[in-house]
Amino acid sequence: MICADTTQPPSFGLLLRQVRDGLARQLDASMAEEDLGLGFSHYIGLKTLMHMAPCTANQLARGLDQVPSAVTRLLDKFEALGCVRRETHAQDRRALQIVLTDEGRALWLRLKQRGDKVMEDAMRDLQAEEREMLMSLLLRIRDSLMTP
Repeated sequence: MICADTTQPPSFGLLLRQVRDGLARQLDASMAEEDLGLGFSHYIGLKTLMHMAPCTANQLARGLDQVPSAVTRLLDKFEALGCVRRETHAQDRRALQIVLTDEGRALWLRLKQRGDKVMEDAMRDLQAEEREMLMSLLLRIRDSLMTP
């Protein structure tokens, strides 16, 4: 973690990074209680699979903004846990589809509860209106970065 200079506010980019890193640390600590060797990247991967599956590994890599080799390692871990199956693609028999299993969906529900708790704890000092405003501002910033 980058040490905070308390004499002046951090830059916007640094502040976003510190918030992301703090959330990842808290979620890693919570997920360690599952005793499955899972971390923040697994959380994001499973969350993305919940929205994209069935999909190919390349589609998942694009959805996660990761290189395919990183996604292969992620999928290997999920397959070892029984969370996903690799099946022949219906339209392209050369390709494999990643299918989420019932065990994967059940694990996601447990991890989602942990993630929701971490987010709730992170925003515990914000009033409902402040939370809405924060989300609105972040969405506007995200959207402005998506348009050319």
